[in-house]
Parts: sequence; structure tokens; C-alpha cells
Amino acid sequence: MTFIKKLEINGFKSFAQKTEIPFKQGINIVVGPNGSGKSNISDALCFVLGRISSKSMRAQKSKNLIFMGTKNKKPAKEASVELVFDNSTNTFNIQTPEISLKRIVRQKGGSIYKINNEVKTRGEVLELLAQSGIDPHGFNLILQGQIQAIVKMHSEERRKIIEEVAGISIYESRKEKSIKELEKTDTKLKEISTVLKERRLFLKNLEYERSQALKHKELEKTIKRCKASILTKKINEKNKEISSIIKSLEEKSKEKENIKKKIEFIQDKIEKNNDKINQINKQIKKSTGLEQEQVHEIISDTKAEIEGLRVRRENYGNRRIEIKKRIESMKESVPQYEKEINELRKKSPLIAKKQEELKKKKQELEILGEQRKLAYTQKTKINSVKERIKDKSNQITKINVASESIIKQIEENSQNLIFDDLESCSNKIKELSNVLLQKKLSLEKFLESEIKLEKIISSSETQISSAKEIRRKVQEIDICPICQNKMTEEHLKNVIKSSTEKIIKFNEKIIPGKEGIANLRKNKEKTRNEIENKIIKSKNELSNQRIIFEKKEFLKNLIEEENLLKKEFNELEKKKLNLEDKIINLGEIEEKYSSKIREIEEISSRTDKDSETTLLYRERELENIGEVIKRSLLDIGEIHGEIEEINGELEIKADFLGKREEAERRLNEEFKQKLNERENLQSIIQKESYNLSTYQNESRQIEEQSNYLKIGNAKLEAEKEAIDMELKEFSGIEIIKISTTELEKRLSRSQELIQKIGLINMRALEVYGEIKKEYDIVQEKVDTLEKEKIDILRIIEEIDRKKKRTFMKTFKGLNELFTSNFSRLYSKGQAYLEIENKENLFEGGINIAIKMAKGKYFDVTSLSGGEQTLVALSLLFAIQELKPYHFYILDEIDAALDKRNSERLSNLLRKHLQSGQYIIITHNDAIINESNTLYGVSMHEGISKVLSLDLEK
Repeated sequence: MTFIKKLEINGFKSFAQKTEIPFKQGINIVVGPNGSGKSNISDALCFVLGRISSKSMRAQKSKNLIFMGTKNKKPAKEASVELVFDNSTNTFNIQTPEISLKRIVRQKGGSIYKINNEVKTRGEVLELLAQSGIDPHGFNLILQGQIQAIVKMHSEERRKIIEEVAGISIYESRKEKSIKELEKTDTKLKEISTVLKERRLFLKNLEYERSQALKHKELEKTIKRCKASILTKKINEKNKEISSIIKSLEEKSKEKENIKKKIEFIQDKIEKNNDKINQINKQIKKSTGLEQEQVHEIISDTKAEIEGLRVRRENYGNRRIEIKKRIESMKESVPQYEKEINELRKKSPLIAKKQEELKKKKQELEILGEQRKLAYTQKTKINSVKERIKDKSNQITKINVASESIIKQIEENSQNLIFDDLESCSNKIKELSNVLLQKKLSLEKFLESEIKLEKIISSSETQISSAKEIRRKVQEIDICPICQNKMTEEHLKNVIKSSTEKIIKFNEKIIPGKEGIANLRKNKEKTRNEIENKIIKSKNELSNQRIIFEKKEFLKNLIEEENLLKKEFNELEKKKLNLEDKIINLGEIEEKYSSKIREIEEISSRTDKDSETTLLYRERELENIGEVIKRSLLDIGEIHGEIEEINGELEIKADFLGKREEAERRLNEEFKQKLNERENLQSIIQKESYNLSTYQNESRQIEEQSNYLKIGNAKLEAEKEAIDMELKEFSGIEIIKISTTELEKRLSRSQELIQKIGLINMRALEVYGEIKKEYDIVQEKVDTLEKEKIDILRIIEEIDRKKKRTFMKTFKGLNELFTSNFSRLYSKGQAYLEIENKENLFEGGINIAIKMAKGKYFDVTSLSGGEQTLVALSLLFAIQELKPYHFYILDEIDAALDKRNSERLSNLLRKHLQSGQYIIITHNDAIINESNTLYGVSMHEGISKVLSLDLEK
């Protein structure tokens, strides 16, 4: 069974704002003070189910259903209510898990209906609801003040409710169908009687027509024999013409077959040349692809190395310019310092003595400085040589890898031939080409997956960096960079915690991402190796020797290049050893150099006089400038040496690059040679295509001639077929074997005699017997229809009996439940149902009888409001037991009950409301206690609001 999942109200009555009320199965209780808008919920349910009468929803007009506005809220332009049903059990014939019904009413009064957001008519909405047993006016919808309407309704209306519960509408439809069949039978009887009367009158006029018909029949027979004979002669003439055309078509067919063989021969030749072109294309792609790729990779690497050396040379040049500018600047300040020092020396003879001592120490320091510089220079050269050795080693390694690959290819191509003939070899190549294509597609998928993972890792690393930056900055600032609030100690902890969690979260993404990339690269490398192996295996055996020759030449160049690099490598190793032998103990020199500086500083600090201090200070500054200038000049020398060394490497690299580019050029020449061979084959194909086109044109001309003959043959066949069709009318007639002229004369005479006879009834000879036969058939039909009429009346009688039996069974069961329910609610009397017309049930109604304890009977309308409510609820729950509805809307059904009767009602509810869905609007605490979900309705400034409480939780 379905149930209401959600009700959404917007602009309807007091619900000015969009209000969504979720409902559950079981008991849903709506509570709230008077005037808060509780009953507007039940009105909204009736509205969306399709009720038209505004008064039934407590409104004068449809526009009164729209929110009218308040002091602080403008009136709504329209009111809309949406109802969502659960369709998980496929109660509705729409295959969706939920069914949404929506109705919109506007100020002008028009309504819009929607099913699952598609605009529908009201009829379509009602049809959908009816298929699921939902009626917008059903008695499962008890609105405010309507509970007693069950008691006060007319007795016949009450009988119709029991008919609906009993489900006897099927008997009514069957009876109505039988009555329609009965009406059809009567109509047929009248029509047949009229026909029979006409047949009697027709027999009186047949006697004269019969005699004329006999004469006419004989003449007509002669005419038919003449016509059949003439047509037979025409068919024979057509057959002769058709035979001649067929003979011509056979000749054209032979001619066309000869041309077809020539066309097939040329097409086969073109196809073979195309196969050769495909093989050349594969050889171009497979035999030169790997070498070109390896040579191109070496050229690219060499160019990159040359560009790196040029950048280093440019950096050294810029550095040399900067040092020269610094030297010039310092040289300009030397004369001023020397002038000041000479003046200070004249003033103090003691300073001169110290100067002599300092000069001696400085000379010693200068010697140590030269040794120190030489040691550093040797160390720099050794490092430079090591870098070059490393570079040469890498180049040798690359060449070894390339050489090994080429040697492997040569060994594989030098093996014994596998295939016996060219065709089997070609088939194997095609098979391997398909495998190769699949592998390439697999590599593209690897690349796409790797790109996706790289994006995830990059995004995660950005997030981690951001979180770390926030965590670092948040401890140094007063305002939070995330929410812009003042930073507190608790807030600081929360931000640090959040950032840490974020870092952990994204680290968890990065680790599997990197592992995924590693696996992808591993699989990609594995797949690439498989592809290379397939490429090697799929090379054409016919070109193996040439391929081997080219690879040997390439290998020879690689070996020469390797020998050259090894020679350079050995020379650099020797140079490194020589430099290492000559290098001085740098640590010892540094220790002596530092000791000498301390001695100079000690001599310089022996006096406290201002003039001596100034002199020493100036001398020290002048010495420092001199030292800086010397070191700078030495640096320039070193830079010049580095630049010269780089220039030497550039020359070697340029020479190496030239050789590799020459190798690439040779490969390109081989590529061009294959292209020329392919162009020659394409030229042959072009010539053969021209010949093919010529023969095809001849074939088309023959085809057109054949078609013309076929059209002529078809025309003759059609004419013959038309004559045959005409001749079929004279099937079985004896042919007259005379000339065509005599046949035409005899035909003409017979036709003239028939014209003199005039109009006759050719069927007069048989018409009497036929009419009599038809009359008997019609009479038999009349008898059959009479019998059918009796059977239909018997069926109608049986339907009435079954209808009455089903009604009485439902009535008894309902009456027992009604009496039992009333006894639980009301202890002072009994209530039961009575049939007004027991002789004819369906011409009367059903009354409610009330018997009090003293044996007195009362009319139900004479009871109090509370007692009438108890009677109505007893009947309602009895119906619910016999025919449960999907849901019930009960609006203040207990309004007229006192506390004791309300408690009894809640006990009865507890029994009957175990299944299904119930939406009850009440003030009664006893009923509220039975609810699963409680909804509170309140009103503020004329606008209703709803709050829900799940009591099961």
C-alpha cells in the first residue's frame, strides 16, 4: 500500500511561506490552538487531491484559498500544494519510486495540475488516483465538522457506501454489458424481419425475367467462346516476341560476364598493389621508427646539453663583468687611502717601526694566500673534471643501451625464416597489427588514468600547503583568516585541529595516488616493451637483410661514437689523477693562513693612541681593498679558464651533434626511398583504375541495354498478363479454331442480338431458389437471436442474485463490526444497521437504529452531538476493517466527545490503527498519546508555522 510521504504548502490560506510537512506510516497527530491553521492542512490535502468545491474547503471562492496578506506580509499571487506518495510497492501505474501531485491556483481562479512536475488535466489526476483506489471525496477524508455527516446522510447514500465496500460495481458493469447485448439482439431481429418481407415481394416478379434470361444465356455463351478464342491467338503472338527478347538478353549477359572477369582481374591487381603499399607503409613505420626515435632522442639530449653549456658560459661572462666593475670601483679609492697613511706616518715614528713588522707579516700572508688560492683552484678544476667525467659516462651509458637494443634487433632479424610463403606472412602481420593497435589504445588509457591521478595529487598537495600555511600564520595573528573573527585560544585550537585533519585527509589521498601512478607507469613500461617486441616480430621477412644492413651501419656509428667518448673519458680520468696528485693540503694552508692573520691583528692592536689607531685602521682598509682586488683578479682568471673549458666542450658537443644529425638524415633518405617506391605503385594503380573505369563504363552500357530489353520484356509480360487475366474469365470454355476475322464477325452478330433483347435479370433462373434459401437462413437467425435473448435475461437474473448475495454478506459483516465498535464506545445502548426495503434491496436505503438499555428505540438524528460522533466513528472503523484505505484524514473527529469518551476512542484507535497511515487533527491528550509523530501548528501575525516531533525516537 502507498502512503503520504510529504506535504508541501506555499501561499495556501494561512501558510504564507513555503512549508514542508514530512509524514510517516502509522499515526500522525496535528495539534495546536484554535485558529492556528491546523484544519488548513486537511483542506490543503483535499485541494491537491482535486476537490473543486471551495466551500468544502471552508472558502467562498477559489481565490479565497490564496494567502490574503497581513500588515507585514504581502498577499500571495498564487497558492500551491504538492503531495508526494510512496510508490515503492508500485501502487500507481507509473514506474517511479515516488509520485508527486501538485495543484496551483491563481487569483483569476484557474488551476494547474501536475504529476511528477508534468502539467496534466484534472481528469488525468483523478484517473491516476482512481487506479489506486483514492477518491478526493472518499469517506476516509473526514474534515472539520463532517464526522456527523455519516450519521445524517440519506439512507440511499449510506447503501451506496456499503455497495462500494462490498465491491459489487463489477456486477453492475456486467449487467450493463448484458443489457447492451440484449438491445443489439432486438435491433438485429427488426432488421432481419424487414429483409424477409422484401424477399417475399421480390419472388412475384421472377417468372417473365426467367424466359428472357435463358435466351440471353445462350447468346452470352457464344460471345464468351469468341472472345476466348481471340485472346488465345493474341497470347501466342506475345509469346513469340518475348522469346526473341530473352535470346537478346542472354547474349548481353555473356558479354557482360566477359567484362566482369576483366574488371575482377584489374581489381585483384589493384588490391595486390595496395597490399604492397600497405607493406611499404608498415616498413616505413616499423623499420625506421625506432632508429629515428633513438637518434632524435640523442640529438635532443645533445642540444639540451649544448644549451646548458651556453647558459653556464653566459653566467660566467656576466659574473666576470660584475667583478671588473668592482675592481675599478676599489682602485678609485686607493690614492685617497695612501695619502692619508703617508700623512699619519710622518706624525708618528713608532708607527713606522710597526709598519715594517706588519709589512713582513703581510708578505708572509700573501705567500700563504697564493698557496691557498692555488689549492682552491686545483679543487675547482678537479670538481669540473668530475662533472665532465660524469657527463661522458652518461653519454656512454645511453650509447650502450642503444647499441644493445640494435644488437638485439639484428639478432632477431637474422634468425631463420618462419613462414613458407608471402600470404601466410602477410596474414600474420595483419594479426600482429591488430594486437599492436589494441596495445596502443591501452597505453592511451594508461596515460589518461595517470593524468587523472596527477591532478588528484596536485590538488591534494595544494590543499595541504594551504592548510600548513593557515596553521603557521594562525599562531601569529589576531584575526582568523578563515572566518574573519577575533582569535581566541579555543578558536586557535579548533583552527589548528581542522587544518591538521585536513592535512591528514589529503595525505591519505596522495599516498594511494602516488602508488597508483607508480603502478600505472610500471604497467605502461611493461605494455611499451610488449609493443616494441610485437613491432620487431611483425617486420616483413622480405626486407630483413636490408634492415639488418642499416642497423649494422647505425651500430657501427654508435661504436665509433662510443670509442671517441671512451677516449675522452680516459683523458679526463688521467687529468683528474694529475690534478689530485698536485693538490696541496688545503686544511694545513687554511690553518697557517688564519694564524698569520691573528699575528698581524696582534701587532696592529699594541697601541691605544688615536693617531696610531687611525693609521692602522686606514692601512688595514687599504690592505683589505688590495686583497679584494687580488682575489677578484684571480676569480676573473678562473672564470676565463671555465669559459675556455666550456667552449672546448661546446666544440665537442657540436661535432657530436653534427654526426647524429647526419645519421638522422640517412634515415630520412631511407624514408624517402620507400616513399618513391610507394609513389610508383600508386601510379600503376592510377593507370589500372583508368582501365577499370573504362570497362565499368562498358559494363554500365550493356546493363542499360539489358535494362531496356528487360523493360520491353516486362511490358510484353504485362500485356500478356492482362490478356491472361481477361482470359481467366473464360476458363474452361471451348476454343473455336477458325480465323480471327471469322471470330470477330460471329462475336459482332451475337452482341447485336443481346442488345435487341434489352435489359434482363440474368439471375432470374436461380433467384427464386436463392431467395427461398436466404429466407430459411434468416428464419434460423431469428430463432437463434430469440434463444440468445432468453440466455441474456437469465444471465442478468444470475448477476442480480450474486450482487444481492455479496451485498448481504458485506452488510452482515459490517453490521457486526459496527455493533461491536459502538458497544466499546457507548455502554448505554446498542446500534445496528437496518435495510429499508428487504424485498428489493437496491431500491431502498440503509438506516441506523439505536436501542437504549430500557428497550426504547431512537432515531440517530435525535442523539446528542457526542453520541452521533460515536455512532459515526463506529461505522467508520467497521468499514476500515472490511476495506482498509491507503490513508485517513481525520480532522477533530473527537470535538464533541467528553474526556471519558475520548479515552474510549483512543483505545479503539489503538486497535484499528495498527496498519496504514492516519493523519489526525485533535486537541485530545488521550489520542495524542497514541501518535508516532506529533506536529505542532502555531500562528504568528496571521501566518501559520509547523514543527514536528518524532515520538518513536
